[in-house]
Amino acid sequence: MENKPTYRPKRYSLKYRGIRCLNCDHPLDVSDKYCPNCSQINSTKKVTFFDLINEFFATLISYDSKLRKTLSALIFNPGKISIDYINGKRLTYTNPFRFFLSITIIYFIIISFTGNFSDLDRFGTQNNDNVINFGSNKLVNWSGLSQNEKKNLQEALNNIPVDSVLEYKKKKDSLAMIAPKVYFDSVNKKNFTDRFFSKIDFFISGINEHKFYTYNEALDFLEITDSYENKASFGAAGSFLKISRQPGTFLGYLISKIPFIIFFFLPLFAVFIWLLYDKNHFNYMDHLIFGFHNQTMLILLLTIALLMNTIFNIDILWISVLLFLFYLYKAMKNFYNEGRIITIIKYTLLNVIFFSLAFFVTLFYSLAVTFTY
Repeated sequence: MENKPTYRPKRYSLKYRGIRCLNCDHPLDVSDKYCPNCSQINSTKKVTFFDLINEFFATLISYDSKLRKTLSALIFNPGKISIDYINGKRLTYTNPFRFFLSITIIYFIIISFTGNFSDLDRFGTQNNDNVINFGSNKLVNWSGLSQNEKKNLQEALNNIPVDSVLEYKKKKDSLAMIAPKVYFDSVNKKNFTDRFFSKIDFFISGINEHKFYTYNEALDFLEITDSYENKASFGAAGSFLKISRQPGTFLGYLISKIPFIIFFFLPLFAVFIWLLYDKNHFNYMDHLIFGFHNQTMLILLLTIALLMNTIFNIDILWISVLLFLFYLYKAMKNFYNEGRIITIIKYTLLNVIFFSLAFFVTLFYSLAVTFTY
């Protein structure tokens, strides 16, 4: 059978080859199709629109082939993709870190479109005038009450003893607004923790009472100097107010950052894997690559569960979790090549460490976001 030559773009032709790379200036021979230094094609031909289209589809097909091989190895051969990648098959599979981020970002994009977190904003507090204010000229503004009834109610409330946390807070907020400078000076005499949270509480009251809205307005209103502590407490007050008024929006924001938290959390977890296994056979990066591949599988299963729930209204989340737990055991057994009993012991120990670390990292992250939202 006659062998037909495969089509090659004209810019691959011998007549267009140069003696220096146009990208990195590395010396070349006319027999070099590609630069051995940077891998750019050795061609002096001007780029045409057809060349750009050809490059685009070539890259797309190449990535599609990598993606299919990566997904196939990841899903059907637990642990094998990590072994192959570590042993040098880098061009066969996609980069584990990039692949993890891509799958995770897709998952949380789907969550953001299907979660309807903004619907939860209706449960947030509203900044309105329906506030009981003790000891000030501002009265309770409830619809359905005459001015006489409002005044009588205000006087009655002023005579009620402060015998609950809620009443104490309202009384304190009103007193703080009557003599804010005196109150703020008294707060500065407390220890750091009490002082910081008292300032947050005070700034929240000031914003709610429409005394000030920005940090500079607060400085002028209180006649105090600018300081990092005052700025931080005012920023935290603003964050708390936004969260209380729009809890759903905050939850969506919190969830949108999780892929990056996991990305930076896994290197910490890989340290514990490294401490648990033989350091002669595996180095730290081997454990990290293995960890990213497994977490990618977890996110992939959660994505499938989310789509099934969204499209068909079928809840298979618990099935996805059980499948991953079994998958992780098989991956550890295949990757580290240890006996069943040893694998089960290390599997259990690493899961305890993982969930403990995840709890503290999530707690720290939530607090950090709460104070800086």
